[in-house]
Amino acid sequence: MAYVVYPRESRPFSFLHPVLQGSRLHPTVAEFLQLDKEQIVSRYCATHKDISPDAVREVLSYQPEHFRWAGADLFPCVTAAGRREMVVLEVNSCPCGQKYMPHGGTGMDSGYHKLMGETFRDVIGGKCDETLRDAPIALVHDDSVFENGGYKLALADLTQEPVFVVESRIDQPPEKQAMRWTDGVMEVKDEEGQWHAIRAAFRYVTQKPWTRIPLTTKTVLLNPISCCLAGARNKLMAARAYEEFNKHQERSGLCIRTPRTFIGVTKEQLPAVVKTVGGKAVIKNPFSNSGHGIYTVTSQKELDDVLEQDLGYERFIVQSLIGHENWSTSQWHHAGTVPDKDGNRYVFDMRLMVHATPSGFRPTCSFSRRADRPLPDQVDDVTAPSWSYLGTNLSLDDSLTAWEADADRQSDVDKLLTVDWEDFDKQGLGLDELVDGFVQTVMATTAIDKMCRSLTRPDGSFDLEKFDKLADDKKILSEIQECLKNEG
Repeated sequence: MAYVVYPRESRPFSFLHPVLQGSRLHPTVAEFLQLDKEQIVSRYCATHKDISPDAVREVLSYQPEHFRWAGADLFPCVTAAGRREMVVLEVNSCPCGQKYMPHGGTGMDSGYHKLMGETFRDVIGGKCDETLRDAPIALVHDDSVFENGGYKLALADLTQEPVFVVESRIDQPPEKQAMRWTDGVMEVKDEEGQWHAIRAAFRYVTQKPWTRIPLTTKTVLLNPISCCLAGARNKLMAARAYEEFNKHQERSGLCIRTPRTFIGVTKEQLPAVVKTVGGKAVIKNPFSNSGHGIYTVTSQKELDDVLEQDLGYERFIVQSLIGHENWSTSQWHHAGTVPDKDGNRYVFDMRLMVHATPSGFRPTCSFSRRADRPLPDQVDDVTAPSWSYLGTNLSLDDSLTAWEADADRQSDVDKLLTVDWEDFDKQGLGLDELVDGFVQTVMATTAIDKMCRSLTRPDGSFDLEKFDKLADDKKILSEIQECLKNEG
């Protein structure tokens, strides 16, 4: 059932993961977060002299219509010529990461408050349906109870309104849900069994959200489900969105950097496409997240293992593999962490979260994740799983005692690289990499928002027919249609 969180004038606020208690933000990251738009433009153009300041300024000033909160995963890479560049892996709606970002004890400087105060409060101030003007607001979630704890308190305190909090998991049947939809309006059931219409909701539903939430709603959502289908939870559509963005920016020189990508690949076509990119590749389920449904292939054995699995959907993404400079099949190779005392470098990715404000996108928070094993300079041993030195996902529990009791999970804690004083120095990143990553994140988020606009009809409804033609996958269409059938 939904419960209510009430606002308070002030309260202690520290929603950091337990392993980060007492950590301090690195001064380089603090400097990056304080840069204004003109400083970012100047810094970016100083290292990208072929890009005009006006082009960067225009990108950073973009006002999204749908996709207002995003998190990009980026690889710090190096070109053959030795130039360091941030490369986009994917962009997520409803991204996690606030619990890994050091903030002050008052909490008012936290990413939780920035997102609620500068983005969600602005959305509910001007977008709500007139018929729902007096209805309450809500937070709906299926993941990261810890971060939702921070968001719900920040939302209640900043709006000075009661906030309904409701869980909606993918494994709950419709009759067990405390959330339902009636004529596009979200309704939540309280502990006394009463249903309440909701005028606006902060959505932290990440697992196939289109199975529980309609594509077109009167209740304002941050973010709407259309963002997920347009690329924020759909790698195939994201690739299309990046390609369109890059075409429009061709004259400016700005470009979303991604590995060489093949989209809409059937399972039968996978061997031929992997061969096209040099026999080493990344195969992605378009609708997966949190590291699931992503397969690194460095040998015939690993490709055979993928082909033996039930991959769930009909169409896939294949990308050239970013690896060691000796065997990368991409135009980039991994920069990796600063070598340790044994000379080992580790692959890591950086999550950079952004949110929309009236003056353009701003950075919200950042953290990184490294692979479990060091990056080898050769891949002759076909029995070693490449995911162990290329995969960077985490499955961190919010309970410190759980980690202390489980050695395997403790190794995942070791893979977490935060932006505090100690961990950030291990990553070998500087201010220019942070600025470059921010610009890449904003462009990728903008591309997905524009794709979402193209999938939205003049009356505000989602163009499911157009989406079906572009996605060309009967499984995802059936999941969406099942949700539409269950809507009241």
